[in-house]
Amino acid sequence: MKNHHMLAAMAVLFIALGVTESTAAQEQQPQQAVKATPTEYEGWRQYMVTCARCHGDDGVAGIMAPDLRHAVTAGGLDSAAFHDVVINGRLPQGMPSLRDVLDEHQIADIYAYLIARATKGLPAGRPDH
Repeated sequence: MKNHHMLAAMAVLFIALGVTESTAAQEQQPQQAVKATPTEYEGWRQYMVTCARCHGDDGVAGIMAPDLRHAVTAGGLDSAAFHDVVINGRLPQGMPSLRDVLDEHQIADIYAYLIARATKGLPAGRPDH
């Protein structure tokens, strides 16, 4: 009788694992491609080169710096404030000035990319262009 209970428990476990694996596989399937605007795509490129090292891929926060998706929404940094932080930095918080690294257009492109990520306009990963 013990073997029947053990087999039943194992069957339930395998079924549960199968459902979990199926759900996890569905979550990992790529989302339908969303085409980025040229500005958003260039913003993604600049972000990956200049910002991702500290702020993490896709703007989701890194080890050393906050999630920029939240920083640019919900009463956070508007375009002018974002520009100011990028140009002047926030040295006490560890943010260097990028005045000599990024120009006005690159900063605006990064901001557009972050807004698109924050508002779910672009999924994580390399945007389609």
